[in-house]
Amino acid sequence: MLKYLLISIIYIAPLAHADIYKYVDEQGNVTFSNIPMRNAQRILAEPGAMIPAPRSRGNAAPRERSPQTATPGNFPRVDAATQKSRDSNRHLILNEELSNEQKNLANARRLLSEAESSKTPEEKASPQKYVEKIGRIRNNMTLHEKNISALQSEISRLR
Repeated sequence: MLKYLLISIIYIAPLAHADIYKYVDEQGNVTFSNIPMRNAQRILAEPGAMIPAPRSRGNAAPRERSPQTATPGNFPRVDAATQKSRDSNRHLILNEELSNEQKNLANARRLLSEAESSKTPEEKASPQKYVEKIGRIRNNMTLHEKNISALQSEISRLR
């Protein structure tokens, strides 16, 4: 699930002013895209949300930009309590995902230890199968380690 969350964040961020579509395939894999697909559900549509750039003043001296940009008047706002609740929920979700990834990493390490300590008769007969199995387990471990790192980084930004 974390993988899909990170992928959706990566794809959604540059497309902030586009329609976003969610597609779930037969295996339950979720795909987010700005390209309409058959049986996809449109989850974000922002017609006219683009804000034109300010016009230059010709020979006027360039102003220093403030670190914050002005929020458009029609931009939806939430009260502090609602935002705090959302931040709290996000923190809980990220911690739950971190816990799941840590369990998955521990399981992958256990599988690697078991695979390295004993070979099946089939693997003894075909060493290539053993090497492929070990490679898959190590790739899985690397994925979980990267997910843990990304989650820890995201959680640290919340505080």
